[in-house]
Amino acid sequence: MPTARRVRARIAAPATAALLAALFAAPMASAAPTQTAAEVCDNICIDGVRAATHSDHDRVVFDLGTGSLPTVTTMTNTTGEYGMPSGLSETVEIAGSSYLFVDFHPARSGDYAETNPVVEAFGLPTVKGVQFLYEQHAQPAFGISLDGPVSRYNVFTLSSPNRVVIDIYR
Repeated sequence: MPTARRVRARIAAPATAALLAALFAAPMASAAPTQTAAEVCDNICIDGVRAATHSDHDRVVFDLGTGSLPTVTTMTNTTGEYGMPSGLSETVEIAGSSYLFVDFHPARSGDYAETNPVVEAFGLPTVKGVQFLYEQHAQPAFGISLDGPVSRYNVFTLSSPNRVVIDIYR
């Protein structure tokens, strides 16, 4: 009988070890960071915003996902106030001497507020910060806080990868 137990132990031990490894490995694998699938929006997604300074202008770039490039409309004011879809007025959080408001249509903010700061300070010579304001009817809105003399700005789109570029001249 001792021989039969040893044989069973030789067979059962590796099988038991494999079963236990499989049971305990599954939770560990799911706890590890996984690569997420690309975000899907019914229109193009706004994935992020970045800014940089150049010799005569500051550049704000809105990085976009795949899809048709949106139409971009802009408006400026010196108060920083903007109208919310509810009818209430709000003010851009980062103070500036003037403000550029940018609307994208059609587009979606997607998970923008979950993966990017809603208010992002840049502290460049002209661009002080960018704020995600709201999205209504596939039209996300952003406010750009500006400082210093702004002579003009230029808005254009680029593809491969998709993005909206705003050059703000001093």
